[in-house]
Amino acid sequence: MDDKLLLFEFLDAEKYRISLSLGECQLDSKPLGRNEAGIVFKARMNGKDVALKFFLFNGDDSRKGKWLNKLKARYLEISLLETRNNIVQYADFDIVTVEGEEIPVLVMKLYKCSLEEYRSILSMDTFLKLFRFLTNTVQFLHSMGISHGAITPRNILVDDHNDFVLTDVSILENNDAGYSDITAIGEVLQWYAFGNISNDAGISKVFPALKLYDQIVERCLTQDNSRRFRSVDEILAFVEIQKERDPSELLKEFSLICRKNFPKELPEFVHCSDQAKIIKLFSEFVSRKDFFGGNLIYFTDVERNVFSPQICKNGYIKFDNSAQYKVLDIWIHSDSDMRNDYILVHHSNTLPEKVNGKDVYRWAVYEERTQITWEEAMNGFAESDGDIIALDRTKIEFYNRISREGYTFIALNHLHSLASPANAGTLRDYFFRFSFSYVNRYILEDMNNQMKQHISALGRK
Repeated sequence: MDDKLLLFEFLDAEKYRISLSLGECQLDSKPLGRNEAGIVFKARMNGKDVALKFFLFNGDDSRKGKWLNKLKARYLEISLLETRNNIVQYADFDIVTVEGEEIPVLVMKLYKCSLEEYRSILSMDTFLKLFRFLTNTVQFLHSMGISHGAITPRNILVDDHNDFVLTDVSILENNDAGYSDITAIGEVLQWYAFGNISNDAGISKVFPALKLYDQIVERCLTQDNSRRFRSVDEILAFVEIQKERDPSELLKEFSLICRKNFPKELPEFVHCSDQAKIIKLFSEFVSRKDFFGGNLIYFTDVERNVFSPQICKNGYIKFDNSAQYKVLDIWIHSDSDMRNDYILVHHSNTLPEKVNGKDVYRWAVYEERTQITWEEAMNGFAESDGDIIALDRTKIEFYNRISREGYTFIALNHLHSLASPANAGTLRDYFFRFSFSYVNRYILEDMNNQMKQHISALGRK
């Protein structure tokens, strides 16, 4: 009898209650996930929710002892790593004996979901975060002499803080796992952008400001050994060379765009509700997306994202690949320092779009003309007159219309004082004030004074 059948018969007979070294466990009857290598269950142990992964042996019985010893050694190896910030947290490695057969089980922290399930809203910020996670984790494992060999969206987990961790480290054998880990970085990034790993289009098709990553993914996946990245260090060195921008040039370009569109009012403050002027200003940023790359960001009262604008119809503006705003008016501040320069956008509450007879704030457009639901776009299939149509991800445009009135703050990442994570609380405090009164020059002058204090404090360190 194979291990899978043996395990399910045992769990069914025990009513999904088992005893492990750390205590009694009550398992959910429905697995969280499964593959040929194992099955994961949610369980309750000592008043805490945990995840249990049962490893399944598939092969000649004479080799099972060697396989089991290797699993134990691998668990010990991962447990003794210097740091495991990016790796799933293990509590114990145990053995369940069923009819004389040993089935290993790993007791793990329970995570919110996998990357496969997390990919419900495409975000440039999440893409960049995923890239940093993959390169940091693989670089660390390789420096420890460990290769994963099977990195997929399913074994990248997401915790309650939306941070990523990697599971199944060093469980699978692979003759060239280091090589395959580099391939996996390209595949996971491609999958996040397109929902599959067989798409030939560049990442910039989904995230226009990220043309750099077209080359990164292509060089991770190419079979041409002369062009292929051989290590994570090579990937990161390539990124630094390609994305390097002189901070003073970024500051000058941001200031130039603001001043050239309001030559009579700037420097200092300007308030504008003229829609033609607002569209012209944002069009300048559209044309300079390649220059700014990921250095230009926008803040809301709850999050920060890379600012990569697109001009839409009917007066709407997309701030990234999906978030769509109806801009009412803007405040711009510019002075000789340039580190204080920013744009504050006041956007209105908006009406929903009608898609398939329903009012929605999230939808997609296929081939620039056919409206489809957000769910169809994410699934890669649309239904039309009873027929199921496979969608080409490169031809889908996403829209996530921001329905509520509010403010967004646009500035240069790491160069503006309020873009620093240490000063994010100051900006959140002002968003709170914005929500109770119409923004005016006096409120902004107060905010600018706070910025100058942050810059002065930074200069004294």
